[in-house]
Amino acid sequence: MNTSIAYLGIDAGKSFHVACVKNSAKRSFIPSLTFTDDQKGYDQLRHCLDSLKDKHGITLFAAGIESTGTYHVKVVEYLRTYSDIHLTVLNPLQTSHYLKSDLRRAATDKVSAEVIALFMAEKTPAPTTFLPEEYETIKHLVHHLHSLSKQKTASINRLREHLALVWPEFERTYHDYNTKQILALLTLVQTPDKIAAFDFVAHKKITSSGSVYTLRADFIEAVKDLAAHSQRRFSRSATEPIIKSLAEEILFLLHQIDQITESMRDIFARHSVTGHPPLLATIQGVGEEAAMVVTAHIGDPQRFSSVKQVVACFGMNPGVKESGTSIHGKRHLQKKGNALVRYYLFNCVLTMIRYPEHPIAKFYHRLCEQGKPKMVAMIACMKKLLIIMFTMLRSNTPFSMSYAS
Repeated sequence: MNTSIAYLGIDAGKSFHVACVKNSAKRSFIPSLTFTDDQKGYDQLRHCLDSLKDKHGITLFAAGIESTGTYHVKVVEYLRTYSDIHLTVLNPLQTSHYLKSDLRRAATDKVSAEVIALFMAEKTPAPTTFLPEEYETIKHLVHHLHSLSKQKTASINRLREHLALVWPEFERTYHDYNTKQILALLTLVQTPDKIAAFDFVAHKKITSSGSVYTLRADFIEAVKDLAAHSQRRFSRSATEPIIKSLAEEILFLLHQIDQITESMRDIFARHSVTGHPPLLATIQGVGEEAAMVVTAHIGDPQRFSSVKQVVACFGMNPGVKESGTSIHGKRHLQKKGNALVRYYLFNCVLTMIRYPEHPIAKFYHRLCEQGKPKMVAMIACMKKLLIIMFTMLRSNTPFSMSYAS
């Protein structure tokens, strides 16, 4: 029996964590250890591990911990500092299915820690390759940016709904509520009646949330004309403060989005090997934001030994369900990778297919001519684009039409 390697399973929680340590024969060195989520608790864990090393001659701990929101982050950062701990961050699906395969009926913190330790001992997964700090920061910023964008879209939809009640002509004329001068105006006036009494000379520059917005002369005249020819309708006094509040909220979200995007640019400018803007932005149809997202999530291209690994990492490989001669299930995406990367890839491809001379567009139309459904062709283009991006990062070479030919 090899006692030089021990298998450490940690069930992460909000206030405390539970650890279990087993040997290669799947026997526990200790029943369990509960430690708090602070330096005192981490020192307690380290002291326990050191005691086991001295008593049993252990030289390496193969540690496993589930990726559970943000609960595991601090423990991971702590354990990474020790050379005698090889850490693997596990997908909770892996341990969940492993637990079911063992036909266990209990599901407690202690049981979860034991199952993780048993999983590490039996499956011996490879240690996790962690991305550099700047890439991890970009990933956190990207998720926050995506959350802000969803909030903004929801607020814009509500704003258009209320504007359609009191001023439908304005809502039909101005569709882009990402325009800050439109939102700045709506923070002061929300109905045609107020436009007639509004002093545009005194409010040519509008201050909102600490920012100053200038109203163009042609925009002022167009708004006055819309107000003059607006059909009078029943006044909804409750709608006006809602429109004002939504306009202020969208302006604030736009300001936050600009700040987050600028922070991402600064990080790439300071740390990126390829400089700034990101290398992937040289692809026509790939915006700066999408380029930064994909670059950050791929990280070091050398951590992937093949293109197939990259495709599988982001869930772009098809799932196959076949058995005998009777079961031939439809192929579908695994979707086990990062959904946010697939979101950006989809939008990039959606832009590219609008340009007939783009290699991705030619590939898309060729698949459609072969009788493939449009969504199948889109997914194939996303996979092809991901492979092109990975090849560019690995070779540190700007986009070339020959990549997609």
